[in-house]
Amino acid sequence: MADNEIKNGISPLRWLIKCASPRFLSLAVLTLVSVAVSVISVYFALCSKDVIDAATNVSMRARLYPEMLRLSALLILQIALDSCASFLHIRVLSKIKIDLKENLFSSILGKDYLSVSKYHTGDLLNRINNDTNVIANSITTVVPGSVSLISRLCLSLYVLFVLDKFLAVVCIVLGPVIVIAARLYKKKFKALHKLYQESDGKTSSFMQDTLLNILVIKSFGNENKILSYLKKLQDKNFRIALKRNNISIVANILFYLVVTAGYYFALGYGAYKISIGVMTFGTLTALLQLVGDSIAPFRTVSSLLPQYYQALASAERIIEILEIDNEFKLEKRKTSAQIAKLYADMKEICFEDVSFSYDGKKKILDKLNLNIKKGEFVAISGRSGIGKSTFLKLILGIISPTEGGIYINCTNGRISFDKTMRKMFSYVPQGNMLISGTIRDNIAFSEEDVCDERITECAKTAQIYDVISKLENGFDTMLGEGGAGLSEGQIQRLAVARALYHDADILLLDEATSALDKDTELSLLKSLKAMNEKTLIIVTHRKEVMDFCDRIISVK
Repeated sequence: MADNEIKNGISPLRWLIKCASPRFLSLAVLTLVSVAVSVISVYFALCSKDVIDAATNVSMRARLYPEMLRLSALLILQIALDSCASFLHIRVLSKIKIDLKENLFSSILGKDYLSVSKYHTGDLLNRINNDTNVIANSITTVVPGSVSLISRLCLSLYVLFVLDKFLAVVCIVLGPVIVIAARLYKKKFKALHKLYQESDGKTSSFMQDTLLNILVIKSFGNENKILSYLKKLQDKNFRIALKRNNISIVANILFYLVVTAGYYFALGYGAYKISIGVMTFGTLTALLQLVGDSIAPFRTVSSLLPQYYQALASAERIIEILEIDNEFKLEKRKTSAQIAKLYADMKEICFEDVSFSYDGKKKILDKLNLNIKKGEFVAISGRSGIGKSTFLKLILGIISPTEGGIYINCTNGRISFDKTMRKMFSYVPQGNMLISGTIRDNIAFSEEDVCDERITECAKTAQIYDVISKLENGFDTMLGEGGAGLSEGQIQRLAVARALYHDADILLLDEATSALDKDTELSLLKSLKAMNEKTLIIVTHRKEVMDFCDRIISVK
């Protein structure tokens, strides 16, 4: 669903309908099969009546075998339709899950960086996985289930009314009691489900942080403290789950009492009518099945309504993410040809009175003015926390200045810098952020078409080729999470190779050589400087790097 529709304040229910609409045909087929199962269930009750009447009435004995054959055929058909419904349900469920997860994941990638970074990745993953699962399950269960419920209810009541008007009226009176009771716990159940999902997200986030930093935890011997805190989170989650479950238990008890009372009332009523000779055993059998079919749909509400309320709560959590401002539409990003022309015309990048604050109060950068000429190798220095990495994010357009502006001076004038020009840059962040996969996958990360010759060339320029060539599987060597399997210095050089493969005109390096020895660092810097047509901007604390650069810009 388009995010601008969310901006217009769409309700969770309307959003759920929009999510289901691409799979309307599949849901319709699943619903029709479910309705067919309901129709056969009611017809099965009538056939059972005829079989028992034929077996207990001498005058109808000749019809026994034909009626048994008809009942057997119905049973086979019911089994076939049930199997078909199960197959369709799994297929539609899987498709809707894929749709929801892809759309939400795609939306998150396109959101404003600062806004989406306020959410823990564990919480976002919880919404991508758990909330989408809740919604997909609800759509594929509630929609066909509701239509099937209504069709079974109407048909059962109609046949019951034909056989015995009094029992039909009793069922009609009992049904609304269940519906009213279900409505009473809607608000509480929905709130508890949302609270449970939020609590589960916090637990997942904590476990993710722990696994990412397990080396630090071991070095401090903090395992017991971590386990104690995890237990507190899980205990809280457990208590919320119990409260939610208790509401369902109370509701189910009420529904069970109503259904059981209706069934035994029908049994006693039928037994009485048999005793006075106005009802056959077959009719009683049919009535008991039909009473069950008439009241059971109301009982089914006890399972459908909680799923519906869970879906609404999960939809609200996803809509919360979708309402975050988009960065820009990907189709508006400048093409490679446009970027090449822009860089060819570029003379310098200018920061004019640029200020930036993350929280709207404390300024990380204040009235920054500087120029970076095309083709320069520039070092950005300054004490930790002064805003050097923020400076690179501003150039990338990941964040925007609070005050002032960033411009590109060209041979034919000046233009304001914006996020759509991001393809002009290759970026090596602190931490390097490698993905799990092969070395080849990591170097060619930014491109769909992989060129082995270019990969080798970039690896040589980044001074990592000799290391890779000595590995048993070379470029096909699998790396673990975060580049596990390589040293920190090797990971840094691999990240530089990835940036070079992107083949952007401006290279941004954030402490990209901090883990290298002096000789390797010098070789890498020489290789980078040899690319005369490129502009290089490196954030560093190291004097050796600063001395190698054309110019040093000190951020204060």
